[in-house]
Amino acid sequence: MKRWTSSWRYVPVDYGYELGCYESTTQTATFRNNLEGTAVRVRLNNRYAEAPMEITHGSLWLRDRESGKLSRELPLTLNGETRLLLPPGEAPYCDPIPCPVSAREDFIVQLYFEKKTPIRCVCVTWAALSWGSTQKTGDFGKTDALGFTVKSKLMPGLSADPYPNQYVAGISDISVETENSPCLIGLFGDSITQMSYFSDSLIQLLYNKYPGQCAVINGGICGNRVQKSHPVIEMMPGKGAQFGISGIDRFRADLCGDGAPDMTFILEGVNDCSHSIVFREPDVPTARDIRDALANVADQAKAAGSRVVCSTIMPFGAWGEPWRDQVEGIRQEVNRLLREETPGDILVDLDAVMRDPDRPDVMQAGMHLGDGVHPGWPGGEKMARAVAEAMAPLLANQ
Repeated sequence: MKRWTSSWRYVPVDYGYELGCYESTTQTATFRNNLEGTAVRVRLNNRYAEAPMEITHGSLWLRDRESGKLSRELPLTLNGETRLLLPPGEAPYCDPIPCPVSAREDFIVQLYFEKKTPIRCVCVTWAALSWGSTQKTGDFGKTDALGFTVKSKLMPGLSADPYPNQYVAGISDISVETENSPCLIGLFGDSITQMSYFSDSLIQLLYNKYPGQCAVINGGICGNRVQKSHPVIEMMPGKGAQFGISGIDRFRADLCGDGAPDMTFILEGVNDCSHSIVFREPDVPTARDIRDALANVADQAKAAGSRVVCSTIMPFGAWGEPWRDQVEGIRQEVNRLLREETPGDILVDLDAVMRDPDRPDVMQAGMHLGDGVHPGWPGGEKMARAVAEAMAPLLANQ
């Protein structure tokens, strides 16, 4: 039976302020695909905006990963129009594009923004292995003009991030009309998920092992908490809005809104352990509060028809902050509760996989980006191997 299955999907994050502006800007993005099907559609995105978004024109190409050969240009249309007009707050799909798609073909999506377009909501990755983007000045779809845009100047609101990132505006999902019932795997979490060193490593493992049989979508938001919405941080632009509402409140919209995953992996809780203490909120969640919030998300996933894999909270000790012992105590207790009473179908103990055997509050040397919290490529690959092994029995029964 045919169904629309997301080949690529990220959460369009609302930063709560203007990050930058597109004007006479061509955005070109390439996305790794592992699905086979008969048509493609792109979800356009103008969520959180207060004004309409006008995309002068957009196009899709398929590119064979082995030969590099491109398909013909496939124009994007919305209600039959090539000029894509998105009302504020809306995120419609473009008209379906009939075309054969193979698992060895990736997607290239190009959008041209002629008019001045303020941007406050984008999808972001740091690893940039499964997808990446370029932004250039001029209409590169229609002319041979030469030019480029320095990303930090185009989006100064993202330039303060110490880690280089990639972003796309105006889109948040690419779906394929499939016939072979591939397994859609949703990753739900915080910065460890969104930064994508782990998720891109998992994509590499699964797509090589299961060509045409699965797709991985990313539901991570940096700084997100599962039990509570973002803290109000006065010194930050947007006052912390970019950390998002609580995981229990955003799960259905961010991971199930374009079709519920067949399998959901939940990795969250780092920020629940620390943020209330660090930002001096009056109420600090208990370990039971955090464990129950994770169970709430797992129950929502199961109710949507998803099989659930959960993880313990990985170590994130680093600098010996005065609140570290209190935070570590909460983390250890959450993990104890998760091991005793797993909310999912399977528990992956990433705490055990990633911790230093001599210092259990610290991630193993060489596994993180230098901050003790966020896995880099070695850490992401180690996590991915453990998660892929846990998912294997479920994928075998798909």
